[in-house]
Amino acid sequence: MKKIVLLLTFLLIALECQAGQYRIVSLAPNVTEILFALGLGDSIVGVDKYSDYPEEAKKIERLGTFDKPNIERIILLKPDYIFVSSDMGIDRLSYLEGLGVKVIKISPKSIDELRKGIAMLGIIFDRKPQARLLIEDMEHRINNVSHNIKGKRPKVFVQLFDDPLVTVSFFIGDLIELAGGKNIAWDVKEGAGLFSYEVLIERNPDIIIVCGFSRGMNLPPSINAVRNNRIYKDIDPNILLRPGPRAIDAIEELNRLFYETN
Repeated sequence: MKKIVLLLTFLLIALECQAGQYRIVSLAPNVTEILFALGLGDSIVGVDKYSDYPEEAKKIERLGTFDKPNIERIILLKPDYIFVSSDMGIDRLSYLEGLGVKVIKISPKSIDELRKGIAMLGIIFDRKPQARLLIEDMEHRINNVSHNIKGKRPKVFVQLFDDPLVTVSFFIGDLIELAGGKNIAWDVKEGAGLFSYEVLIERNPDIIIVCGFSRGMNLPPSINAVRNNRIYKDIDPNILLRPGPRAIDAIEELNRLFYETN
């Protein structure tokens, strides 16, 4: 009987170590998705209002937006870690760190940086095997996509806002390249930035992807994407704009769009 009691006790302790060892607040949807992919969903005690994937994330307490988090509620939740995707204001950062909370930024600008972020989380939370499997799956799928890249790479423009015209670079630019395209906004210096209407016409994209807050705009028929009816508005913006595990879904979807007529 004692052996059974001891065995049950050890099992309970092991389960607590796996699921309840950490208290995590994620103020970034992409980090929330990574944490769930690593099997850490049960350790997340609060998320930002935009963390809506996977479905289980919707059941976790909302703590506002990244730029306007509910600091009082975050303190009451007593997290060990707070994850953000951008720089937190120095006052908030210093205050939370003064309480012994580790604030970590994970904002990948490329698939390679995403891999490193996943590996880092695997080390922090003792999920190295899960992180390795996730990274290997990503690499396998990217390798499969590379075999579908053929012929001339299409010139691609991603449209986030119409007025002013805003596009993307960095992370989404990397997705476009891996999917077999060329991002015509390669010289945008930030993750997202203003883009000249005149330069758009001059660089003449073969494909335009409308997402984010854009509804599309009237463009001259001289642009290849307009003339060939290759303006796409139905790709899920979350897989494209969030630097998380589903970015590989975006690469596969972009690859299909780029080469559907070839």
